[in-house]
Amino acid sequence: MDLNTIALTPHALGFIKVACDDDALFGEARTRNEFLITQRHHEACDGQSRLAAHPLREKLACREGDPGKVTEVPIRLFFNRTSNAIAIKYQAYSTPGNVPVCAGDGRKARRIERAADNTQVIAELPCPGPELCELVRAEKAICRRQVRMSVQIDGQNDPLSVFEVRTSSLNSYRALKSQLLLIERRFGGLRHVPLKLTLWQASNEASGFEAFSLMRLVLDAPSEAEAMKAVTAARKELQDAGINDDIDAILSDEGAAEAFAGASMEFQAVRECYAEGTRRAGAEKVCISPSAPGAAEQPRMPLAQVAAAAIQNAMQLTRPAAAEAA
Repeated sequence: MDLNTIALTPHALGFIKVACDDDALFGEARTRNEFLITQRHHEACDGQSRLAAHPLREKLACREGDPGKVTEVPIRLFFNRTSNAIAIKYQAYSTPGNVPVCAGDGRKARRIERAADNTQVIAELPCPGPELCELVRAEKAICRRQVRMSVQIDGQNDPLSVFEVRTSSLNSYRALKSQLLLIERRFGGLRHVPLKLTLWQASNEASGFEAFSLMRLVLDAPSEAEAMKAVTAARKELQDAGINDDIDAILSDEGAAEAFAGASMEFQAVRECYAEGTRRAGAEKVCISPSAPGAAEQPRMPLAQVAAAAIQNAMQLTRPAAAEAA
C-alpha cells in the first residue's frame, strides 16, 4: 500500500444522520423525523451491533424538551468554503467483507489494484456509476452514493475535531449544498455562522406519496444582521488572539481538504450511515439497518484475507478482453 495515498481528514468524534426504522411489511428502512448522533464505536443492542449514541445527543434532546428525540442540531461549519465543507461520491465495497475497493464521482474512479511487484496501488479508471460498474454487475462489490459534511456541534469541547453529517440522499445533498453556497457568499465564508441542522419532509410518487425526512440548514439567529454580528465578533476574537482561522488553507497544505472533498479513498466503512438500496419504489432511504435478529451469521474472514481477495477480484475484472480470451 502506498502510504502517500492515505487521506488526511479532520478527526471525527462521531456521525450525524437521519434516524430510520425497519418496515415490517416491506422489510425496508423508513426515515423517522429525528436525528441520530453517534460515536465511532459499536455497542451490542438487542443482539445486534449498532453505533453507540453520543452523549451530546441526550443534551440536545433535553434542550428540546423530549429526552428521546433530536429534531435540530446547533452547528458551525468546520471549513470556510463549500467545496471543502461537503462532498458526494460513489464508494464500492467488496462482497464478502465490506472492504472499500473503489471510489468515484461518476466520471473517474480510484480502485485498489496490485502492481507487478505485488504492491497495492490505486489505479485511475473511468467511473460509469453503480448501474454499469463491472465490479457491481459481477456481484463482487456493492456501490453506494455517500454524502459527507464536516460540522462542529455547538457545545462540543474539542475545537480541533468534527462530527460528520452523512447521508445518501440526493435531495438532502442538493438542499445542503445550495444553502452552503448562499451562506458562503452572503457572510464571506462559512466559519462561525450560527446554524441549525434541521429536518424537512417531502413525498413523491416513488415513495407512494408517503413523507420521508431530509436535511437542511437554517440560521440560528433572529435575523441575518444578528448572525453577521456574531460572525464578525467571533472572527475578530480569533484574530486578536493571533490564531490562524483559515482552516482550508492550513489543511490544504497537507492535501487534507482535497482528500475530504472526495479525491482519495475512504478506508473506513460505516455502513449504518448510508442507504444500501432504494426505499419502496425508488425513494431514497437515509440509512441502513443491521441484519434481522436471528439471521444466520456468516463465518468471518480475516481482514487481510478479505482485502487480498477483493484486490484479486478487481484485478481479474480489469484485465483486457484479449488476455481473458487467451
